Amino acid sequence: MTLLDNHDQRATMASAGKPRVILGLMTFGPDVENGGRITDLDTFNKALDIFQARGYDEVDTARIYVGGKQEAFTREADWKSRGLRVATKLWPGLMGVSHKADVLIENFETSLKELGADSVDIFYLHAPDRNVPYTETLSAVNALYTAGKFRQFGLSNFTAFEVAEIVTTCAHHGWVKPTILQAPYNIATRGIEAQLIPACRRYGLDVVVFSPTFGGLFGPHIPLDSKDPQSVVPKEGRFSNNFFGGGLRMAYFNENTFRAAQIVRATSQKAGLDPIEVAFRWLVHHSALNIKSAGGNDGILIGASSLGQLEANLDAVLEKGPLDQNVVLELEGAWDIMKGSAPPYWGVGGPLKYGYELEKEWFGRA
Repeated sequence: MTLLDNHDQRATMASAGKPRVILGLMTFGPDVENGGRITDLDTFNKALDIFQARGYDEVDTARIYVGGKQEAFTREADWKSRGLRVATKLWPGLMGVSHKADVLIENFETSLKELGADSVDIFYLHAPDRNVPYTETLSAVNALYTAGKFRQFGLSNFTAFEVAEIVTTCAHHGWVKPTILQAPYNIATRGIEAQLIPACRRYGLDVVVFSPTFGGLFGPHIPLDSKDPQSVVPKEGRFSNNFFGGGLRMAYFNENTFRAAQIVRATSQKAGLDPIEVAFRWLVHHSALNIKSAGGNDGILIGASSLGQLEANLDAVLEKGPLDQNVVLELEGAWDIMKGSAPPYWGVGGPLKYGYELEKEWFGRA
């Protein structure tokens, strides 16, 4: 099956109204110290069997996942023979990666080698490299595209105005434009609704969201009753020290975050529902995503630390309908608490500071 066939299949799936689900591979790999939770190839293959049995074939990896070992782990699972479509990403500032043209191209070629591939379906800039002019980065991305190294160009952790700048820059130069974007989104963190989602609609980018369960905060495993949220250190997952050295925990673990997560847990319990199920049903049926609408191709990245969790997450997305309207209204309280204090949706991508002058880059003047 060719990449073109896969792209057509994706469009057909979306138009049929089936939610787009992508399996995130951040926790699949042999290195526990760097976030691996499904660490043996047999279990990985069983997870892929479960995922594909539900009619899905998109998986999402990155050069930095599991200490740089994830892509090779996916190669060992023989993803090509399975007919999977793979997206990979390059994060600047880690593992010697930057978005300077030569470095970006070299590291993307490393990703292809690790995956055992000549090309991938989607290539993302995992986060902005604001020390490198976007014209340099985008020119290199276009060179890879014209060489047939990937089919679709994506952005992740960028601001709404950067989306506009990048799309406009690509259009001006005749370069491949981004057509997909990844960002964090869930019941309690909805910062992308005001500007980022409208920007993506305006410029023709599908939206794929990650952290649907708020890094596990909606589930039962992270205690929310501590008077000192920063003292709560999960052993695994997005808020552990194995993920960006605990940076997300330091940004998010505060009184308001815990209160918001408690609202989701309490509202779910009151309705006799599992809060993780509620989180997925909210995204599919009540959020700003364009998933079920005719032609909608927004999607949800799901992860898993066990086969049972993967099956439960897929059940919530595929088999459960809309929530009761009273439940939806009560869940609004989580965002009411968070919206005044939540870190910006682009926060994981670093501060909005640039190492170059835009006017000089665009117009040749300081």
